[in-house]
Amino acid sequence: MSSSEKDRRGQVRLPRWPAWLSRGIWRDRRGVARAPADYAPQALPERQPAIAALLPTSLAGLAGVAAALVVVVGTVLALGFHAPILAALGRFTGPRFANSMAAVRDCIDPATASSLVGWLAQLQLLFAAMIAVVVKSMRRHRRGARQGRAPAWGAMACLLLVASLAAHMPLGRVVGTIFVEATGIAFGPAGFGWWVAVAATLLGTVSAWAVLSLHERVAVGSTLTAAWTAWAAAAAAAWLAPDERIHPGAAMAAWVAGCGFVVIAMLAAARSVIREARGEAGRPATPVKPGAQPAPAARPVVDADAASQEEDRGATPDWRTAAAAVSGYTDGSDVEDAHELRHLSKAERKRLRKLARMNRAA
Repeated sequence: MSSSEKDRRGQVRLPRWPAWLSRGIWRDRRGVARAPADYAPQALPERQPAIAALLPTSLAGLAGVAAALVVVVGTVLALGFHAPILAALGRFTGPRFANSMAAVRDCIDPATASSLVGWLAQLQLLFAAMIAVVVKSMRRHRRGARQGRAPAWGAMACLLLVASLAAHMPLGRVVGTIFVEATGIAFGPAGFGWWVAVAATLLGTVSAWAVLSLHERVAVGSTLTAAWTAWAAAAAAAWLAPDERIHPGAAMAAWVAGCGFVVIAMLAAARSVIREARGEAGRPATPVKPGAQPAPAARPVVDADAASQEEDRGATPDWRTAAAAVSGYTDGSDVEDAHELRHLSKAERKRLRKLARMNRAA
């Protein structure tokens, strides 16, 4: 046996490339090619509804979403703050699962950002930023001098994204340290006051800029005010926590409540823009009495001097065309009721007789 054959035997054979990958199809155990699933034309991505079409535009829908947010946030906070719930669950599981219950307690502890409360706040901020982007894309199509521009809502989306990052990254400490080293003034613990001042200035300026441009701004402004108030309470709790007897989860609870108000405010802003784009904003509500008939549509007014204008331009219209222009009557093919035809005046009948004589002479 030659040395080359021994070398080939000593080599390790790599597995061959799967045949179904090389052919680009799947095969079952019998070797029969599996056909792909059949989809209707409505499954195409360009036929799926846009995000703006899924947002609630009625007061009932908006109130339902707000109530759902309140229930979810309240339930999560109740699980974290109400100690008897976990104590009862620990007694039910027994001492054998004491470590498991401690792990569950850490998951719902409102004192840390890496808990269920922090995750819920993160989801709400990302959802609010997405709605702000949708509002920006709709307001870009306004007609007039501001067409194609909606910088306020783009700035609002950016601020919400930064807020979601600040909940999991020490951005406040970074900003505070930079200002302390630049100015030499220690404002708040570890420069935390500088971060609060910068955030409050940016949020207040951008909020006023965005809300004042809306047509229906009362609901958006009130909910944003509630959101910034809750965030101010969260900042105050975080500021005073090392020195005062404040519950360690109070800051996170106020933070997640403010995030819920931000989502409601963005939904209200999207509803306002959608109603304004559809022409429903500012329309007075006219209640219709039960059993009342709708008002009849106004019939188009026909110019009685149409035949004389044609005559001045040198045209010689047929007297039937002139009669139709004056009275709205055709040759009988129209299905309009004869009782709806108005009577011709004396001047109109005289003009029709004149046109008829001209046509006979021609």
